[in-house]
Amino acid sequence: MKKCIQSEKGEILLDTDRDAWLYLAPRGGDAGGAFGRGRDLYLHEEEGLPDIYYIHTWSMVPGEDEQIQPISIVSAEEFLESRGLVLAAYPEQRGSEVLRSYGYGIAEEF
Repeated sequence: MKKCIQSEKGEILLDTDRDAWLYLAPRGGDAGGAFGRGRDLYLHEEEGLPDIYYIHTWSMVPGEDEQIQPISIVSAEEFLESRGLVLAAYPEQRGSEVLRSYGYGIAEEF
């Protein structure tokens, strides 16, 4: 899926076929099954521009549309942490890691 967004430097094309995926939701089964819908996390990198994280919401249910939604790095980190993963690209922004060092165990406790 592709989507053009505007930035200070012009249009940016987000493309799930070309951008790096950071998380792909499980797929399988029929359209009404457990894995008939999902949300994937992608990273668009382009020289001279800040990194753009985005969620691709997809569905195998007929009539449901796909969507691409740019998100902040904090939201990308929370998305991954809710799935037991971490975003290692920016370790200085791992707020939950600091909280875990104070004794908190899981993201839901924050």
